[in-house]
Amino acid sequence: MIQKLKVAGRIGQSVGYVVYGMNAVARFAGNTVTHVSNGLRNKGLFNVTLTTEGGNVVKELERQTGSQIIDILEQMDNFGITNIDIQKVNAGVTNDNNK
Repeated sequence: MIQKLKVAGRIGQSVGYVVYGMNAVARFAGNTVTHVSNGLRNKGLFNVTLTTEGGNVVKELERQTGSQIIDILEQMDNFGITNIDIQKVNAGVTNDNNK
């Protein structure tokens, strides 16, 4: 009986490793497809700085797409963010829109 439980445990562990590996491959493929499609579609990318009312920088995000910025704008009240500075990135050169 114990021998059967050991075999079942090893089979379960093996299945777990296979599923973990498949998950890692799927995540890698998804990230690769996202980066390639962003390059092909020539989507605008932006650097974003999130600050609180007191001027404290909460987070600086680089190379964000327009849809990611929309997600940030929708959730900014949840984290106490009151100011957002957005700069457009062109071919690795930051272009400040305020100038």
